[in-house]
Amino acid sequence: MPQAIEATGSRPTSLPPPADTTVYAQRGDRLADVAQRYGVDESALRDANPALALAQSLPLGQPVRLPEPQPTDLNPAVAGIAGAGGREGLVQALQSKAYQAGQVAPQQAFHGTLFRAGSTTYEQTLLNHNFGSPGRYNAGGQGMLYTSPDAASMLHENAAYASGGRHPLAGKTVLEVDLRAAPDARGRGGVSDLAEGARRVGLPVDALTESKGGKSPGLLHQLTGEHPYTLPQQASKGASDAGASALRAPSATGGAQIDIVTRNAQPAQLTPQRITRFDAAGNAAPTQSASGVVQPMPADARPYVDGPLNKAAGVRPPMDASAKFPKLAAADQPGRPLQAANQAPEELRSGRLEPARRAFTGAPEGYPRASSARYGAVGGGAATLIDAGVRAARGEQVAVGQVATSTATHAAVGGGAAKAVDLLAPRMGLVKAGGAVGGLVQAGVSGYTNVQAYRAGQINGSRAVANTVVDTGTAVAAGAAGAWAGAAVGSVVPVAGTAVGAVVGFGVGVGAHYAIGALDKATGFTSAAKDKLASGLQSVGDGASKAWNAIKPW
Repeated sequence: MPQAIEATGSRPTSLPPPADTTVYAQRGDRLADVAQRYGVDESALRDANPALALAQSLPLGQPVRLPEPQPTDLNPAVAGIAGAGGREGLVQALQSKAYQAGQVAPQQAFHGTLFRAGSTTYEQTLLNHNFGSPGRYNAGGQGMLYTSPDAASMLHENAAYASGGRHPLAGKTVLEVDLRAAPDARGRGGVSDLAEGARRVGLPVDALTESKGGKSPGLLHQLTGEHPYTLPQQASKGASDAGASALRAPSATGGAQIDIVTRNAQPAQLTPQRITRFDAAGNAAPTQSASGVVQPMPADARPYVDGPLNKAAGVRPPMDASAKFPKLAAADQPGRPLQAANQAPEELRSGRLEPARRAFTGAPEGYPRASSARYGAVGGGAATLIDAGVRAARGEQVAVGQVATSTATHAAVGGGAAKAVDLLAPRMGLVKAGGAVGGLVQAGVSGYTNVQAYRAGQINGSRAVANTVVDTGTAVAAGAAGAWAGAAVGSVVPVAGTAVGAVVGFGVGVGAHYAIGALDKATGFTSAAKDKLASGLQSVGDGASKAWNAIKPW
């Protein structure tokens, strides 16, 4: 039914919009009065009634078509928050799965000879794990001795780190060492089969063997702020917590390697047998006994705490400030765990762009996982460009300069907001932090916009509050959905590696943001919520005003 005409000409402050979206003017009405009465934007009302746009006043009973309710227009920075949350949710899910792989990996007995190569200058310390740096299966602060089950595998491993044209064993000593390991009654103390553990939890074995060798991570890893060693280090930590003395771990060069978990292995389990020295040209000297040359493995006195490694986005390892070159500190510092480092810190290389690359990748700190800032910035900027493209496709006028400014602004806000999620996630959890920050950003933007509209007389106070509250709630859902969707995908979809996982998670998070917007447009949920909330607030306000007027003594 059409809205009834009030013959008295009285103007209620706000009314719920009628079902048929057509109302009729009261005596003396202007379009601004109709907009105020029904809590709609005045400019949108003029666009919906072009024939009345220039009218100074409306005749009594003039039909006025109300504009179609508009769904929540999420700020593009929220897309950045959702994308960053999707990346972190998926990569964290992969890390959890890798840790579980180490936990469930079967432990087997082993008795045999292993091969380990190192500099001849330090051959006496070939079994001393205290001088080691982070590697594929040990993060910073985690002890490990890397060995191979045969001479051929050992040669291939060393070739991956050899300088171009140089023999893989030039200037090195090869140690043959006997290892004895057997699981106890609880299944602890054996050699953990990481490949089988990965298969049991649905993690691709390739995720443990992403190639790197003695060089920087690949371009995709540097751009995404991920590292090929993150997942194998988590798998190794799971096996270490499960009590394994050693790992049978997949090698990036093919086959397997046997790595000694120094936390659990006892020095008596390793017996040095023979050594073979190689000169600078790679020629082997006669093999001799290792007795009296290679020292026994020392006990591991590092502090260990059970549980996955702390490799959250943006966490940095402690550095030795007194060292001449980049070097990890000797122990954890508050908020800066050694385990955040994925490899040994890199020294400065030549090149104009090297300082920028090092700052972008964290190379001097051992390539810890990048913060979410770059993902929030890319998501916020990309969402702005996508929205501008959609408007242009509809035939709307799009100013290039304004789009450029908006893109830069939303990228900056998205990057800063995503970094805030990193800081809040340890206390609130990733999903809640994403929702909270997304809601905060949208509340600021929507609140400012609606206050301006209220001051201009385009909407009443109840509508301004309702719009801000509902917009904020929608942004909370979008920010939380990104992290939740990324974690869900990472839990069920086999993704080989953190770099690919980061890209997939980012896409999933941004997709969740747009999915919420599409669902809103299809159902009109937020528009209806705004109408009901505005009407309710106005009713409360009118009732309070009448009560106050009734009790005033003057």
